[in-house]
Amino acid sequence: MANQPQEKEWAGTLLYLQKLEAQMLCHATLEGSCDQVRNHASGLLNKSLQNQQNLFNIMSQKGWYKVDSAPQELYASAEQKFITMQAQMQ
Repeated sequence: MANQPQEKEWAGTLLYLQKLEAQMLCHATLEGSCDQVRNHASGLLNKSLQNQQNLFNIMSQKGWYKVDSAPQELYASAEQKFITMQAQMQ
């Protein structure tokens, strides 16, 4: 148990770095000048997102990362805004 605070800190740092990596890879995918570059960056992005999810799941199971559920009204409001935006784009 003595290592738990240190492990939690390392895990938090790694999760932060995974998020930065995903942001950079998303940017690279969007800005890629040819299909080969975009496809490669997209594949790396998918791997990065999977790694981030795995680390998040571990942290969540250990109680190191808690996420509060959104109130139902907030969820319904966000869903309605998305549906409206989709309809306007068509």
